[in-house]
Amino acid sequence: MTLTNFPNGLTSFGIPVLSGMPLPFTGTYFFVDPANGSDGNTGRSPSKALATLYKAHSLCTAGDNDVVFLIGDGSTTATARLSTALAQTVDSSATTGVLTWSKNATHLIGITAPAMVAQRARIAPPSGTYTVTTFGSANFIVVSGSGCYFANFSIFHGFSTGGAAQIALTVSGSRNAFVNVNVGGMGDQASADDAGSRSVKITGAENLFSNCVIGLDTVTRGAANASVEFASATARNSFIDCVFPFQTDAASPLGILGTGNGCCDRWQLFKNCAFLNNVDSTSTTMTVLGSFTTAAPGGNVILQNCMVAGATDWGDANFFANSYLDMAAPSNSAGGLAVNPA
Repeated sequence: MTLTNFPNGLTSFGIPVLSGMPLPFTGTYFFVDPANGSDGNTGRSPSKALATLYKAHSLCTAGDNDVVFLIGDGSTTATARLSTALAQTVDSSATTGVLTWSKNATHLIGITAPAMVAQRARIAPPSGTYTVTTFGSANFIVVSGSGCYFANFSIFHGFSTGGAAQIALTVSGSRNAFVNVNVGGMGDQASADDAGSRSVKITGAENLFSNCVIGLDTVTRGAANASVEFASATARNSFIDCVFPFQTDAASPLGILGTGNGCCDRWQLFKNCAFLNNVDSTSTTMTVLGSFTTAAPGGNVILQNCMVAGATDWGDANFFANSYLDMAAPSNSAGGLAVNPA
């Protein structure tokens, strides 16, 4: 049987049909190919792809459900690099390389195999010698827009020389969905050894993380930093079927952290999540998974059918006082604290 070719693409009711896109977004489609594209192109087809995410975001219209597709090539060659110099090619007033996704209902989808870990539609700093000082900020990606859909790509936040309080992904917007996104924060030793560093920090509300991997286990963490921080009365965020990897040489790193009075409002839900500290691969056992810095966080954490390996307990006193565990008692292998059967 002869196959039919659609050289100009396929549409349904005027909406492009593309593999891996679960929703019929109605806006304009832009393609980014870091290996082969040019910001002098229109970006409206893979053959006329842009080179940077900065340019693609600048062309999108807030509220129009525009979509940016990041094209991977199966290796790191097609990594979308973030740097001050690249940001300045689009905005001459830029002083940092931070990618600020500020437009509502503007979506980013990776075109690559849907692996959970280190997908090769990838965002990272320049390779080689490139420092956080040159980048100009401890933040890497800031999502301040709301109603955005992010899927099927990875973020690596590591520099040849890092620094303090690095945050790979800050979400200050609300009602965003992250599906099959790997957020690899603390990707250099300086940030992994600093208590202020995070993979994800959330101050917005009602965001979803589904089938995501948050953190990495290729750089050893040695301070009371956190995979996820809740702050500024963030409310109703959900983590469904997510994995949180750890590699540590201290007992103090955390998976979940709430900072300050009123850091959480209502609830933060973790459902079917695995927190995996590699204690059989030289990692140090963590004292607790979760911590609130105050006895009055303003809301609670719900842990439903979750498990943690490589931690002595689920949380400190403040965390336990403001958490609900929907599972068997967490003092045995049936209750979420994984144990070696030997």
